Amino acid sequence: MTLTSQRLLTVAYDIARLSAGGTNGGIKVHHYEFLRRFVEKHSQEIRLFVFCREEIVPELCFLGLDGLHQIHVLGPRRAYEPRSSNGTLPSLRYWPDLPENLLALLRVDALYAGFGFSELYTPEVPQVSLIVDVLHRGYPETLPPAEVQFRDRWYAEAVERSVLIQTNSEYCKDELVKEFGTNPETVFSIGLPLHGRFNRVEMGNLPSQIAHLPHRYFLYPANYWSHKNHERLIEAYSIYKAKAGDQALHLVLTGQIDERGIRIARIISEIGLEDYIHPIGHTTLTDYKAVWELAHSLVFPSLYEGFGLPLLEAHFFQKPVLRSNGYDSHLLAPQALAVDATNVPEIADGLAKLQANPHHYRDDGATLSSFDNSDESSILLGYLGKAANRRRKADATNA
Repeated sequence: MTLTSQRLLTVAYDIARLSAGGTNGGIKVHHYEFLRRFVEKHSQEIRLFVFCREEIVPELCFLGLDGLHQIHVLGPRRAYEPRSSNGTLPSLRYWPDLPENLLALLRVDALYAGFGFSELYTPEVPQVSLIVDVLHRGYPETLPPAEVQFRDRWYAEAVERSVLIQTNSEYCKDELVKEFGTNPETVFSIGLPLHGRFNRVEMGNLPSQIAHLPHRYFLYPANYWSHKNHERLIEAYSIYKAKAGDQALHLVLTGQIDERGIRIARIISEIGLEDYIHPIGHTTLTDYKAVWELAHSLVFPSLYEGFGLPLLEAHFFQKPVLRSNGYDSHLLAPQALAVDATNVPEIADGLAKLQANPHHYRDDGATLSSFDNSDESSILLGYLGKAANRRRKADATNA
C-alpha cells in the first residue's frame, strides 16, 4: 500500500527552546530519543512537523530516515546549508513570521509542546504538553526571582491550554497536581528508557583532560545549574581527598561549560584540586560512553530531579551509585548509598564508603529491566491520538 499523509496522525512537535550542544541537559536526550523512535517504528502511523531553531537542524537529520516528516524552522534562514546533510535531511521549511492559522494551514491534528508551552498554540488544535519538573516551586532559591515568576505563568498557562500533560515520573505528576491544581486525570507519566541510545554507538575515546588518569574515577554528569549542587560536592571532595591521600579517586564533571561552569572551575583551582577534579565539558555520545565505561561509580548529589537520567545510566553501565536522599531518587536507585546532599561532611563520608565497598551500592538489574518492558513511544503516540480524537469529536458535534 502506498504511504499517504492523509491517513497519518499529523503532529506539530515544538522544540523551539532546544539549543545546539549540551545546554539543555537531559530534556534534549528525551526529545531526540522519542523522535528517533517515532521515525524508526511509527512512520506509517505518524507524520511529524518538528518546529525548532535553525541551529539544531544538523542534529535532526535522522528525521529523514523514514516517513513523511518535516522540519519547520522558526525564524529566518541564516547560516545553515541544507546540502551539507548528504541527502538525509527531510523536507525543510522556514517561517520568518508565523501566520495566525499556521497549524490549520498544515492540517495538524495535535500540537506537542515539548517545553510545556508553544507560540504555535491555537484553541482549534488540541495541545499535549511535556513538563519535566516543578523545580521552581521545590527549590525557588536556585533560580532568579524573574525565572520563578516566569515559570509560574508558564505552568499555569500550560495547565489551562493542554488537554493532556505528560510528565516523566509519578513524583512530578503529584507535584503538578499539588502545586497547580492540575486535574490528575489529564496528567500521564511515561518512563524514559533513554539509556538504550548507548546500544547504537561504539565506545569512543576518553576526552584528553582525563585520558591520563591512572585508575577509575567518580563521575558526576550534570550541567552547572544551581540545584545540581556542585559547590557542596567539591567541598566534600576536598574533605575526602585530605583523608584518602594518594588513594583518592579523581572526580570527573561533565556538562556544558557556561558561566557557572567557569566559576566552578575557578573554585577548583583556588582550593588546589585542579589535578584531581576534572571538568571535561559536553562530549559526543561515543566519548560519553567511554567516560561511563571507565568510571568507578556515579556520584549524584543533585537537590532536585524530575526524573534523574544519570541514575538509570549508572544501572546500564553497572556502576555503584551515591545519590541524594531528597525527592524520589530511591525509585530509580533503591540500592544506592543515600546521603543528605545539603550536608557536606556526609557527602564526604559517602565518597569514602563508595570507594571502599562499591558492590554494596550497585543495582541488581531489577530497576533497569522495569524500563524495558514497554514501548514508551507507542504509549505517547496513543496519547497524541487520544488528544486528536477530542478535536474530531468536537468537529463532528459542531458540524
